[in-house]
Amino acid sequence: MTVRMIATDLDRTLLDREHSVSERSADALRAARNAGVIVVAATGRAPLSAMERLARHDIVDMLVCSNGSLIHDPRTNRSTDRFPIDATSVAEVFACLDAALPGVSFCWEAEDHSAWDEGFHEIAIEHPDLSTFTPAPRPDASLSITKLMVLHPTIERELLLAALREHLDVPVTLASSGVRFVEVTGEGISKAHALAVLAGRFGVDPSEVVAFGDNHNDIAMLEWAGSGV
Repeated sequence: MTVRMIATDLDRTLLDREHSVSERSADALRAARNAGVIVVAATGRAPLSAMERLARHDIVDMLVCSNGSLIHDPRTNRSTDRFPIDATSVAEVFACLDAALPGVSFCWEAEDHSAWDEGFHEIAIEHPDLSTFTPAPRPDASLSITKLMVLHPTIERELLLAALREHLDVPVTLASSGVRFVEVTGEGISKAHALAVLAGRFGVDPSEVVAFGDNHNDIAMLEWAGSGV
């Protein structure tokens, strides 16, 4: 197959256990770019967090962030595309899960800031990438939300994902990436969706894409690409 684009997940795929890029991996991606291949990092992380992890290396052309909710240009450090969750869906997620899963708490990424409610405080401390978030009242319909994160004190990871799928009848996309919480994006919004937008922009066919990933939030991307690893 002809490879014109590489899409790679970050955590536990491109990034090692210390959340760094090895020199060997960096050299491989530089060689690919020098050969004319477009390299895209596709991650659940927000742009600031992803840029910090990649800052030492000039190895990606574009970033797909927040599980496909954002397309970010590292050269300008600006997001070129944003696919927020419908405001009505955000309100329905809050109401439905409060009723179905008492004790649930939320963290959210908005256009110009990110925040979490009181129940998310413990995990925010555990995850340095959430340290820039601030406690705040839950957002209303006036705030455009890019991604929601859902945490429960006793139900975690795949079990929490299964519980949300059971109780949520809301047009959103659910994903898990190995952390304790579940991530919620807009209907049909995934890494695959954002990569399809980018591929179309660069004139790349999905059959010319190789994607690398390791978790539930990578499945759509791996299935969409011509070769999924």
